[in-house]
Amino acid sequence: MDWQQLRPKRSSLSGISHPGASYNSYQLSPNGAQAQMNQRLNYGAFPGDDKRLGSNMYFQSGPALANNARVSYYSCQHPLFCADWISVDPSNDWVVLSSFREGYQNRVQVVHGLMYTTKEENEEDDREGSSGIASPTGSDESTPSADEIRAKDSPSCSNGAFDWTNVAETAVEYPLTNVQWDPQMHTSTHGELRLGASSEVLRLYKVDQDPDKLKLDGLFPLVQTHLLANNSTANTGSNGDAHDINTFPPVTSFDWNKTDSSIIITSSVDTTCTVWDLNRSHSKGKDKDTAHVKTQLIAHDLEVFDVKFLHQSTNIFASVSNDGSMRVFDLRSLEHSTIIYEPTRAPPLALSVPNTAQAQYNPQALLKLSTSNIDQHTLATVGVNLNQVLIIDMRMPGLPVVKLDCSFGGMSQAAVNTIQWHPAKNWLATAGDDCQALVWDIHPQNPTKASDVGNVMDTPMLAYQDELEVNNVCWRQDAGDWLGVISGKGFQALQV
Repeated sequence: MDWQQLRPKRSSLSGISHPGASYNSYQLSPNGAQAQMNQRLNYGAFPGDDKRLGSNMYFQSGPALANNARVSYYSCQHPLFCADWISVDPSNDWVVLSSFREGYQNRVQVVHGLMYTTKEENEEDDREGSSGIASPTGSDESTPSADEIRAKDSPSCSNGAFDWTNVAETAVEYPLTNVQWDPQMHTSTHGELRLGASSEVLRLYKVDQDPDKLKLDGLFPLVQTHLLANNSTANTGSNGDAHDINTFPPVTSFDWNKTDSSIIITSSVDTTCTVWDLNRSHSKGKDKDTAHVKTQLIAHDLEVFDVKFLHQSTNIFASVSNDGSMRVFDLRSLEHSTIIYEPTRAPPLALSVPNTAQAQYNPQALLKLSTSNIDQHTLATVGVNLNQVLIIDMRMPGLPVVKLDCSFGGMSQAAVNTIQWHPAKNWLATAGDDCQALVWDIHPQNPTKASDVGNVMDTPMLAYQDELEVNNVCWRQDAGDWLGVISGKGFQALQV
């Protein structure tokens, strides 16, 4: 993996014996401890020395860039939490970001990414082009363009890099729980940028790219088009004013169906999941629409924390809850659901993060859910304040087929915050409070050890470490050749 702006890495290979060492003792820095680690691993010190995926060189550490510049990095004024990344065409990458602040002052930003050629690639092109052939003007050297000048002056990295520019934003009161681009943007020809953002309700936005609408701050308006509140009366007769919205049960997550983008499903703290039909939208007043509720069902005994459609399905979806279970539903037969995972009576204490502030939650609760983009039967989930990720196969319900041990054999007690499947491969990205983003190759032949409840993997194929806790990750849809990492107030793009 060719990471841009690499940070010090921590070894997470199983089997490293170092008496008395703590997890932090394996941390590398650009100026020290490299010789010690070279004795343990076949270690590559610089980006691009080894791009073999799946080898022991799943992590790298490079020299600090000049002036501490971070390549492919976007910095915000406020801490960030949610992110989604879509590539519409080779020249248009869009990332939606949301802030995480207490109180009523949060932001949703749309950031445009422009990939440019890096210094090393330009030097190679210059060497290849210096063949002594004169230009049409009679000069041996052509006048470089502005992009070429920028690329040659940019910090060196092994491949391309991104320039990020904020192009649109809007204010929201509460921190968002999820953001997602309209999947139809991959195939749409009208060029409209649409996104969804969930909080106390689900809002749909579009970027108004009319030059006449450009605001004084140089940003395009981010216009709200739909308001989907998880309340039956709100979707029929209420005008949905601010007072009404604050009484609705908050939306914990949502999923925009990739097969049929007119279908959206939301989950809520009121134990329900709601399926929306955007094709049957109707006016809600104040230049906003709402969608028709296709169905609403009580999905769990306690709050529903996450929900996802299965790969290439418009009818089957899965959800996880504060009750600790993962359930699968079929819209064609809602009389019953299938519980494909639920915890044992007593949670394994070894997986719990110590010294965690007491909160009103079930220690067995499942917090995040991700469905594979290549296999309809494969799902991943992680519990609240836990450092193990469970891989579930719907054909073998009850027990996980693979467990990802993100504690690296007990060296880390940090919780996993998020999980995301690769768009086209059987890779899973995880990130957590240990400041690391990891990529795991999930294949039956890859487990590092076995247990009575399935295989356990404790060695990721790739790793990246930032300076602060990693709150979220997102793959570049649909290519999967870049991974976005949310840490602190910044968004870091990493090339795979």
